[in-house]
Formats: sequence, structure tokens, C-alpha cells
Amino acid sequence: MLKRLERDATKADLAAVEALLSARTPDEDPVGHMQFSRRLEHLTQRLQEIESAPSTTAEVGLFFGGRPVVGSHGIIAEFGAKAIAEFQTLVSSAFAAQEGTLGARGPVPQRDRTQLLLTDVARGSFGFILHQAEDPELVDSAMKNVVSHAVDLVFRVASPDQEMFDSLAEGVDNRVLVCLRSFFKVLDDAGATIRIVENRREFTLQREEVGLARERTENVSFAETEGEATGAIYVLPVSRRFELHPLGGGEALKGSIAPECLERLTGGGTEIPAGVIGTVKTVRLRIREIRARGQESRTSYTLLSISEAPLSSTAIVNT
Repeated sequence: MLKRLERDATKADLAAVEALLSARTPDEDPVGHMQFSRRLEHLTQRLQEIESAPSTTAEVGLFFGGRPVVGSHGIIAEFGAKAIAEFQTLVSSAFAAQEGTLGARGPVPQRDRTQLLLTDVARGSFGFILHQAEDPELVDSAMKNVVSHAVDLVFRVASPDQEMFDSLAEGVDNRVLVCLRSFFKVLDDAGATIRIVENRREFTLQREEVGLARERTENVSFAETEGEATGAIYVLPVSRRFELHPLGGGEALKGSIAPECLERLTGGGTEIPAGVIGTVKTVRLRIREIRARGQESRTSYTLLSISEAPLSSTAIVNT
């Protein structure tokens, strides 16, 4: 069972036993008091074991409500299969995008490495427990981090906070956006709600939020080019952000840093080597024009590489 769900269930059982025990005394009900005392001790020990157990592998619970769910009895099979398949595709695509191997088209790379297992079926608002196929690890697995990232994408797309979605649109891979669009289309067409539970958090998306997410993903589009600019570069490795102040003046260019670029800069650590920050460099940028229906288009930048600056070239040149 998902650790968070098991912990919550154990806490609920513990509270119920404590209430029953408080209504009894050893003198009035010696047998009942003894039984509930032992049960309380067992549950307290079990809760401590759950809290202390490491959780290094990817696991997530997807709970559905709305039209596709028939009480606590079951879920429409076609919908359940489609929703799980779309979530799996989102996870695989998000992993490939983080690895820098997701192309504009074609099969998703390393899909076999990112397969999740359906390990349990949860009743109530009917749902499924998904777990990574790989063996447990001593530290957080790459899959755990990418599943958490995929869950975060779902949350941010459906958030009422427009700035949260705008921030996502600046950096999300176009194919990952397509996966989000397909996922929410399946939910919205079926009239479904969803509750997502992972070890770090849980949240529920009602019909209004599912509809909002679908509208956002269907109304936004990207146009991307690459170009170069020269100026004083400033890098924040922890937040993965950069600023470039052009030599010829004008507004600073700000944006995110591509994972592979940050890896080259830091060598896998968190420190930027001397001679980079505040110095004049030529950078290669991914320039994304974000177009949303009914809104003015805007531009975002992603830092792809840094090289020594030539004597000229102060403006972006698209290539």
C-alpha cells in the first residue's frame, strides 16, 4: 500500500481505538480494556514503523470520481485504462525531457525504464496504486523524482493561480504539454474528477479544475527558435535561473537553464566555476514564443550553452 495511505489509515484506526478505550475502565470491562489496550499498542508500534520506513521508490495513487465511477463498486474499464495509459505516457515523456532525449516526434526514449506497475486497487472513490518496476534503492530513485515532477505538472496546469501555469508554460517541453492535454481530455470527456496521492502530498481536482486544465492546454501553443546573444551572464544554479545583460544595453534576458547546460557548468554539483558569473559571454538560447487564445503572446528564454564572447554581436540572431 502507498505509504501515505497506510499511515493515514493507521492513524484513523488509532484514533478509533483510543476513543473506544477511553470509554472503558479495567474495573468495568477488564476484557474489553485489555483487548483495546493491546490493539492500541500494536497500532502505535505499526505507525512508528511506517513513519520510520524509508520511501525511495516511485509510488502514486490515482483516485477517480464522477461519472465513470459506480459508487465504491467499480469504474468504467475503458476510462480507467485510458486514464492510466495517459498518466504513464506523461511520466515517460517527463523523464525523457529531463534527460534531454525527448525529440519533437517519434517514440518516447527509455519508455521501458519508466514503466509503472499497477500494484493495488483502492475503493471508495475508485482508484489505482502505481509503483515503479525497479527494485528499491537506498536513496530517492530517479523515477521517484520524475513521478513527483509529473504530479506537480498536473497540479500546476489545473491551479487557479494563473501565474503558476504561466511559469510552467515557459519551460515545459512541447510533447509533455501534449501529454497533459491528452490526460485532461480523457478526464474531461468522461466527466471525471481525480485525487492524486503521493508520499509528499495529495490534492483533488474537481470538475471545474479539470475543465480549466483542458482549456489551458488546448489554447496554448509554442513557436521555438534558437539564437545567440552576448552580454554579462549571471547564473543561479540552485533555482536554475539566469540573467543576461546585453552589451549594447536594453532589457536583461531572463529565463531557465536547460538541465544539460547546468550539468556542464557545475560538473554535477552546485557551484559555478570562477570566470563565469558577471563576465561577458556568448550564450545560446532557446527562444519560445508562447501564444494563448485571447492573450498577448510573450517570450521566454532557456539557456542552452555558454561560450567565450567574440568582439561584437550584441543582439539575438535567430538561426
